[in-house]
Formats: sequence, structure tokens, C-alpha cells
Amino acid sequence: MKAMQSFLMFFYILDQCYESYPEDDLGSFLGAVSPELWGDGKPMDKAVYQDWQDRNQMDCLNDQNIVKAVLDFLSYYQEKFGLDFSRTKLMLQKHADNGLVRKAADKTEMMYQKYKYEE
Repeated sequence: MKAMQSFLMFFYILDQCYESYPEDDLGSFLGAVSPELWGDGKPMDKAVYQDWQDRNQMDCLNDQNIVKAVLDFLSYYQEKFGLDFSRTKLMLQKHADNGLVRKAADKTEMMYQKYKYEE
């Protein structure tokens, strides 16, 4: 997976979590990293995007391990910044399935078509 592609997957997986189990810290986090708020399709907070890249090997990420990468990243941010993602992490551990990943992949593809990212 390319860096922006994996980041969009990360965002859309978490966005689905928020729709099902709204968590204050997750809502704030999603607002800070949303690729949909600016007109360029890139995350608002570039530091989070950089952290995502630094913590993951892009060429190793795929639909089968993206949820694990999301969980690892949430744990990292929870520890680093004291954010509470406990409900989101529990939801991902218990209920993440191919449907959740497929929906995130579909939204990611739409963003790719719309913004024609260069990586």
C-alpha cells in the first residue's frame, strides 16, 4: 500500500468506528486528521500523517493487516498523548471484519479518483 492510501484506509476505518461508537477523543482526533476538510484531500494535521508513515512499513500493509496497524497506532497515540481510544480499540478487536475494511477501501478509492494523489 502507498502511504496516502494506507492513511486514508486508517482514517476511514476509524470514521466507521466513530459512527458506531462515538468517543470524544476519537472525534477530536478525526477532526484533526480528516482528509475531507481541506480541498486537497490531504490530512489537516500533517504530523499525524508523518507519524503514521514512521510507524508503518507501507509496502507491508494490506487489507489483511491494516486493522492491526490501526490498533497499534491508536495504542501509540494513547500512550504518547493520553488520549482515550479504549472503546474504539475494543470495537476493532471484536468487530472489525472484511466489510469494515472493504467499505474503507471503497472510500479510499473514491478519494484517490477525486484527488489523484502523487506519492
